[in-house]
Amino acid sequence: MSCHDDQYQMVSTLNSVLGIDLSLAAFLPYHLKDSRLFKFSLFSYYDAELGIEFNLLPNTSNFDENSGNNDAGLFSGQSVDESARLVKELPNTDYFLILKGEGLDAHEHKITELLRASEVIMQVQRVEPLELQSRRNLIF
Repeated sequence: MSCHDDQYQMVSTLNSVLGIDLSLAAFLPYHLKDSRLFKFSLFSYYDAELGIEFNLLPNTSNFDENSGNNDAGLFSGQSVDESARLVKELPNTDYFLILKGEGLDAHEHKITELLRASEVIMQVQRVEPLELQSRRNLIF
């Protein structure tokens, strides 16, 4: 999905649009740049009635807290916030809504239509993880 809202506003939008209750479940660590650790927020909700697990994962990491720059130069001795993309080959994708469960086949179309009808969400596309070079980053 593409959306200019921050992750917490996106969670609120999805909760409202889909009638679910996503909440922060974990910060997923990934070593992406020069073996540096970046963390991605994972928001989850399980709808027992529908039999679907909803997981929202931003494509951009949270800011790295330990990114002090000790090199000489303009930012010498300054702390510089950095972030990384989870799936680099999808630079225009801001969020992944990962759906799992036995009720998915019956409800996937309706969920997609609700997302597309939202004024906040600019684009909704289906992504096949097996076609991505960085598909390992989506396994959790």
